[in-house]
Amino acid sequence: MCGIVGLHLKNAELYPRLGELLVPMLDRMSSRGPDSAGVALYDGDTMEVVKDVGSPAEICARYGIVDRAGFQGIGHTRMATESAVTTQHSHPFAPRPDMAVVHNGSFSNHATVRRRLERYGITCTTDNDTEVAARFIGYQVAGGADLAEAMRMVMKELDGFFTLLVTTGTQFAVLRDSFACKPAVIAETPDYVAVASEYHALAGLPGIADARVFEPVPEEVYAWTR
Repeated sequence: MCGIVGLHLKNAELYPRLGELLVPMLDRMSSRGPDSAGVALYDGDTMEVVKDVGSPAEICARYGIVDRAGFQGIGHTRMATESAVTTQHSHPFAPRPDMAVVHNGSFSNHATVRRRLERYGITCTTDNDTEVAARFIGYQVAGGADLAEAMRMVMKELDGFFTLLVTTGTQFAVLRDSFACKPAVIAETPDYVAVASEYHALAGLPGIADARVFEPVPEEVYAWTR
């Protein structure tokens, strides 16, 4: 069990508050992943990944995340089930300079897909199953696929149960597997799109009472473009 959160800001007036809004979202997912946590933050043309071992509150305080500005951010709290508890094994994974991936769930055939990627010259730096999915998506995009198409390819090539949240410098996208057994909720207002594993991570956002709140359906990519 892990927790994911994401915030895509449409209203530029909220950009200075990105960290202020994202940190409480991630902290409310602490019970879903006590081992490590991380965020990917987008500010202008720059993406920065910050991740470490420890609780979300500890990591966000250590790296001053609450004061960060930007237009988009995603975060992850990890409960390790199939690989070591290290900073390197923590999410997000960044298979491309502007792409970040967080994941709740597991992939059963990640070793097979890892070996296939190696034949194409794509090397994973950990034995984490999420890194395999991230490298796979990055490889598909590098080959000309758009992000939604690359994410749909995950359902064809990787076996498992998952919710994926993938971001680039221009896009913010969510996908659940065909069984949709990993929880996810989306809230959208004129000012932002927010995603979390559980609604209570979204409850403190401004205007949440008037948001369109829904659960993403299986096998459908939900994508927003800056």
